[in-house]
Amino acid sequence: MHSISRKAFLGLFLFCAGIKSKIKYFYFSDSEIKTLISFSEVILPIKEPGMPSLEEASVMRRLDEELYFVSDEIQEDFHSAVMVLEYLPFFYGTFRSFSRLEFEDRIRLLELWAETDSDTVRAVIGNLKLLVCLVYYGHKSTWVPISYPGPFANPPEKWSEARLHYQNLLKGNSV
Repeated sequence: MHSISRKAFLGLFLFCAGIKSKIKYFYFSDSEIKTLISFSEVILPIKEPGMPSLEEASVMRRLDEELYFVSDEIQEDFHSAVMVLEYLPFFYGTFRSFSRLEFEDRIRLLELWAETDSDTVRAVIGNLKLLVCLVYYGHKSTWVPISYPGPFANPPEKWSEARLHYQNLLKGNSV
């Protein structure tokens, strides 16, 4: 007998219920996306003239795509990291979650956390920042504004089977 994962079952159930089109992401929940957008707005130069927005650089879509295919242990670690980021302000005297803070307050907290003695806090923030920056600066729309000419010899982009599968999932094909 073939077992079906919870994700596959939920996706099949939602597809059969006719609301599959409302699913925006396969890995992140809506609240996690809100937290990551709030974080990305602070650490990325999206407000600088000529720099692409989060949507133009497909940051949330690529994060979702990359984390959708990693092992369950890594997925759980990133879910935990996003949750820690969201609720960490409560431990620093702020009575709002990270995604509900004003822009300046988010900057202030990230600066405070960069200097903390807690290895765990620095690891959470550092790893999330690394992944967000990797996805943002890995997108072609950021290359010209940062004066990066692209890879040597400009080879054509070749998508992995995982990326092709994710794109099929987005289109509603369960191939």
